[in-house]
Amino acid sequence: MNGTTLNIIMMAISISLVLFVAKKKKLSYKNDIGLLIPKWKTLLFWVGLFVLLIVLEEYLLSINNDGEIISWKEKYTTFQILSRSIAIIIIAPITEELIFRGLLYWKIKTTRLNYFGAILIPAILFSAIHFQYSELLTFGIIFIDGLFYGLARHYSKSVILTIILHSLSNFGAVLERIL
Repeated sequence: MNGTTLNIIMMAISISLVLFVAKKKKLSYKNDIGLLIPKWKTLLFWVGLFVLLIVLEEYLLSINNDGEIISWKEKYTTFQILSRSIAIIIIAPITEELIFRGLLYWKIKTTRLNYFGAILIPAILFSAIHFQYSELLTFGIIFIDGLFYGLARHYSKSVILTIILHSLSNFGAVLERIL
């Protein structure tokens, strides 16, 4: 079993666990976890802001020449590229957002840390799980993205919106590696 397959299996288990915990705790998928489809106007607003953030981040990366992007074409087979792309663009954002901006956001906002902690702590943990990016600037950008996703979750009440934003970000990262 290769690493990508194992990651897909682990992500599927994680999604199942989040949904199981939500059901066991009698949480509302819509109100507590945030499985709420955002309105078009809200979606376009946050996607527009996110595009501006990505442009700024790409500019910072370009002037710092931070991290060489390694092409997947010579490294992986077509099937491996396809399975990695599905895992990175679809499964990882669903998994990570349900955990960080779904269940964890809900749990922290019900404490005295309130919304501030519900945005900050998942962003810290989100960046921590991406420790494979050793460049400090890249790590910082992941933290900023986590804060952005938290703000989007807070103001839109939708984890589906953060899944979309996260998927767009990962789609760009995949494109950089296959084009």
